[in-house]
Amino acid sequence: MAEGRAGSPEADVPGVRISGALRRAARAMPRDCTFSGDDWRVLSRFWHPVAYCEEVTSQPVRAKLLDVDLVVYRTSAGVVVARDICLHRGAMLSLGHLEGDELVCAYHGWRYGPAGACTKIPSQPSGRRISPGIRLLTCPAREQHGLIWCCLAGEPTADLPAWPETSDPAFRQLHLAPQAWNTSAARQVENFLDVSHFAFVHRQTFGNAASTEIPPIPVQPTGSGLRYGFSYQAANPAGSPLGAAPAIGRETSYELTLPFAAKLTIAYPDKGPGARHVLIDVAQPVSAKSMRLYLLIARNFDPGVPARDLLSWEEKIVSQDRPIVESQRPEELPLDLGQELHVQADSMTIAYRRELARLGLGCGQ
Repeated sequence: MAEGRAGSPEADVPGVRISGALRRAARAMPRDCTFSGDDWRVLSRFWHPVAYCEEVTSQPVRAKLLDVDLVVYRTSAGVVVARDICLHRGAMLSLGHLEGDELVCAYHGWRYGPAGACTKIPSQPSGRRISPGIRLLTCPAREQHGLIWCCLAGEPTADLPAWPETSDPAFRQLHLAPQAWNTSAARQVENFLDVSHFAFVHRQTFGNAASTEIPPIPVQPTGSGLRYGFSYQAANPAGSPLGAAPAIGRETSYELTLPFAAKLTIAYPDKGPGARHVLIDVAQPVSAKSMRLYLLIARNFDPGVPARDLLSWEEKIVSQDRPIVESQRPEELPLDLGQELHVQADSMTIAYRRELARLGLGCGQ
């Protein structure tokens, strides 16, 4: 029998394979993509988060990454991330449901197993063979640091970041609920790396109004991004989990993992040797002008402070950042340094922009 074309009635009979053209089209840039072609191809080769692990339980979850609609679901073999499209008539698979380890399309009941292969086509005679080429357009997926990550290109250009605190039993693990922001992932991450806004944006939390001058801060490149340290006298008011104090010395270190993840480690010498509060900021680039924020918290001191107090405090700080960052224009981070003005205090964020440009990104990430 001659090989049938995808979309032909013969596409599911013995000896017939799904057209390679269909698969290539489905893995390409999405229609109406908000990223430039070069930016999309660069970013698609990195790991990005698409959900907290706890968000994906007994039913499929819809996600979007780099303008690509995805379905995320859990089987006994692990988490699956796939393009959110049934190859039969293009319906979203996230509208379906799970029966055991099989994802069932809501439109015509087509079933897909844990590896993505179609296992049943209800409208066909039960004894008819299903082509092994009928399978979901999956991408590599991993669960790490309490997040589900995927790489759209299939072969990631770098490994996931190493954050040992997220699996260290000496650290208490918390996280904020995911947040959808109307800005680019790079704008949000740059704000997290910026220290000169503390005295203004965070004056009602930890910002010290008497400490606005920023000394020179050496920035060191690493194999995966950047690293730098910053000493800060935080002014914690009443309501802080640390208690009210005129000023609290904080030794902070930032570690950026390209393109959109950063870890902030805050040491509190007055709480004892090794006392650390770790914040991990990870941005999911939903589109060129929208992102989803995941904020992980790891803390190894003051175990008696209620979790709700710690989360409420971090939520308050993030809520101070959000309206400012969402107001920035353009929403995309300008990587041409001539497009915005810079001063000495911007050394960290200038270095971040240069690293993004070095990856091959332009003004569309």
